[in-house]
Amino acid sequence: MQCIPRILSAKNARIGSPLQPSELDDVAQDTLVAVWKRLPSFRGLSALETWVYRFCHLTLLKSLEAHRRAPRTEQGAEETPWVPERREERFAEVYRALDRLPEDEGELVRLKHFEDLSFPEIGERLGLSPNTAKTRYYRGLARLRDLLRDNPLEEAR
Repeated sequence: MQCIPRILSAKNARIGSPLQPSELDDVAQDTLVAVWKRLPSFRGLSALETWVYRFCHLTLLKSLEAHRRAPRTEQGAEETPWVPERREERFAEVYRALDRLPEDEGELVRLKHFEDLSFPEIGERLGLSPNTAKTRYYRGLARLRDLLRDNPLEEAR
């Protein structure tokens, strides 16, 4: 679980470091609790870090939203609360849509994009032929597009 602080730190830096190190420590603890609660559902079809990455991402988004909504203190009254970038909201929507895919298709999309595996590597990992892996991947990708098209992000938030 040492990957959790590293993932959170990298994601925080990528979006402009809106959270301080102490706040990131809190987010890491929240993420660890979420991962621990869901650990029995980990099937081992991908690297643990790949599975944990989604928890890091979603917990960071929740923390950023709470940070944005927190009332201003007199000390920080001049500061403008950080507003998540549109890109981060889109990532969250993609993760929610991935969770709605059938398990095998969602896993194939994750292996291809999060672990950057080739179809022969995916097939070997899942015990499928490369062609079957490719077929299921493209089927999952089409469903993912449909889910994202059917449930677009709300424009006015």
